[in-house]
Amino acid sequence: MSDSAERPVEAEPLKGDQVDGVSKDRGAGCGKLGMNKLTGWRTAAFLLSLFLCLIVVFAFSFILPCPLRPQYLRAWNRTLPNAATYDFLAMGDANKDKVQDVFFIYKSSEGSMNHSCSGEGLPSPCLFLLAVDGTNGETLWERPLAAELRWVECGVGGMKGKTCLVAHAKNFTALDMHTGVAVWQRLTPVNSGKLPVIIMPDLDKDGIDDIAVLSYNCTINNNTCSNAMTEMVIFSGKSGDMVGSKVDVESVLHGTRAHLQLTTASGAQYILLHTGTGLYAVGLWRLAKMAGAGLESYLKKEKSWEEKAAETGLIPLHESKSLLKVLLVKGSGDPSPSLLLLTPSTVTLFNTRTRSISWTANTSTLLSTPSFGRYNEDDVPDVVLEEDQGNRTKRVLILDGKTGRELWRASLLSWSQSPRPASVLTLNSYSVFMLWGESLTHSETSPADEERSSYLLHPRHPQVLLERSNPTQHIRSFKVVLLERGRHACYLVLSGADGEQMEEAGLAGAGAVVLTKRKIKDDVGESSVLGVGKAEGEPVPRDEEELVKEAFHRLRFSDEVK
Repeated sequence: MSDSAERPVEAEPLKGDQVDGVSKDRGAGCGKLGMNKLTGWRTAAFLLSLFLCLIVVFAFSFILPCPLRPQYLRAWNRTLPNAATYDFLAMGDANKDKVQDVFFIYKSSEGSMNHSCSGEGLPSPCLFLLAVDGTNGETLWERPLAAELRWVECGVGGMKGKTCLVAHAKNFTALDMHTGVAVWQRLTPVNSGKLPVIIMPDLDKDGIDDIAVLSYNCTINNNTCSNAMTEMVIFSGKSGDMVGSKVDVESVLHGTRAHLQLTTASGAQYILLHTGTGLYAVGLWRLAKMAGAGLESYLKKEKSWEEKAAETGLIPLHESKSLLKVLLVKGSGDPSPSLLLLTPSTVTLFNTRTRSISWTANTSTLLSTPSFGRYNEDDVPDVVLEEDQGNRTKRVLILDGKTGRELWRASLLSWSQSPRPASVLTLNSYSVFMLWGESLTHSETSPADEERSSYLLHPRHPQVLLERSNPTQHIRSFKVVLLERGRHACYLVLSGADGEQMEEAGLAGAGAVVLTKRKIKDDVGESSVLGVGKAEGEPVPRDEEELVKEAFHRLRFSDEVK
C-alpha cells in the first residue's frame, strides 16, 4: 500500500514538468507562426516595391528615351564648282549635336544655298563662309560677304567664344557660329589687322567677352622692318564698338613682325612681339590701361615678369636678330606653355615659366612650320620637322620635346605646298602621325604631278609607314580632328584654286573647290606597308603587315590635353 501511495507522489512533479513543457512548445509554435506571417508580409512588400520600381523605369524609358548616337557617313565630299578657296579650316559644334562641324570659306559668284553675290547686293565674285555638318557634309548655314578676304578666325569673342571674326574688304564682321547671322559689322579702324585675334575679358561690362586686334605692316628689307607702326584696337564682343581709344604699341627699333597671346600659370596675359631684334613681351594690362583708364583693373600682372620690364613696358625674352618664327607649344598640361623658336639653322625650346632655354637642336632649311604630337609617353609634346634635302626630297624628323634629341626620321619625296604633318592623341598617351609626300621607292617613276600619298606612323611600329595613294591636288588646308569627344578620328582635306592668287583675275579657270572627310582607320585597309629607316626599300613580311594594320585598328583615341 505504501508503494502504491508513494508512486503518485513521485509521479506528480514529473507530470507537472510535462505540462509545462507542452505549454512552452505550444507558445513557441505560436511565435513561429507569427514570424512566418511577418516574413510573408515583408516578402510581399519587397516584391511590390520592386514591381513599382520596374513600372517607373519602363515608363520613363518611353517618356525619356536615350539620345540617339549621331549617324556618320564614313567618308563624304562637298564640291563647289567654279570657285576658289583659302588656307582655312575651323571646327565647332554649329548645330549643337555634340559633334564637331566644319567651317571654311570660298570665293564664287553663287553659293550652295541659292545665294548669289548680286542677290545680296555684293560685287561678284564674293566670299561665302560655309558651315557643314561633320557627320555627313550637309550645309548647316552659309553667309555671303564682300571680297577680298584678309583673314578669318572662328571661336573667338562673343558668348563663350562662339563667334567667327572675318576681316574682309574694309570691314570686320562677327558671325554667330551656330546660325551664321551677323552679330555686328564695323568698318575697320586699323590699316592691317593681323592674326591671332587677342582674347580679352569683358572690359565694357556688357556680359560678353571682348576682343582686340593688333595691326602692323612690316616690310622686311635687309633683315630690317620698315613702315611697322604697331597699333591695337579693342572691340566690344557684343556690339563691335571700340572700347577705349586706339593704342600705339611701343616696339623696338625694327618693328613688329608677328605676335602671340600667352597666359602665364597665374592667369596673367601677355602679348609676345616678334621683332627684328628678338622676342619681347608686353602686359595686356598695360595696353588696356593705354586704351582707357581703369580698363587694366580686369587684367592680372605677373610679378616676376614685370620686374624685368623696361621703361617702355617691354620685357625682353630672347634677343636674336636671326629669329624667324615663334610657336606656342601646348598640350603638356603645364599651365605655363613653352615656346618653340626657329632660326635658319636651329630650333629652340624656351621655358616661359623660368624664361630660359630648355634645349636647342640644329636643323637645315625647314619646308613647313613645325607641328607637334606625342611619339613617346612622357606627356610632353614632341616636335615634328620637315627638312629640305634637295632633289625634291625631304627628311621628316621627330624631336623629343623634353630633351631635343632625335626620336625618329624618314625620307620622302616632297612637292611644293604639301600639307605639314599632323597627329591625333590615343588613349595609350602617344599619338598617331599623318604625313604627306611620295616614297623614295617611286622617285624614278613619279613626276611632279603624280598622285600624292598620305602616310600613317604608329610610334610602336617605327620601322614602317602605311602608305595610301591620294588623288587630291592643289591642297589648300588639311586638319586631323576628333569629331566627338574621344571618338571618330578623321582628317579633312580642302582643295581647289588659291583664292589669294585669283584676287585680280576673278575666277577664270578656277575649277572646283572640294572638301573631303575620311575616317583615319578606313585608310588602313587601303594602305600598303612601306619600310623606312634601315628597312627602307626592303619588302615587309606579310605577317608584319597584318600585325601593323591590326595595331592601327585597335587604337582608341583621346582628346588633347590643354
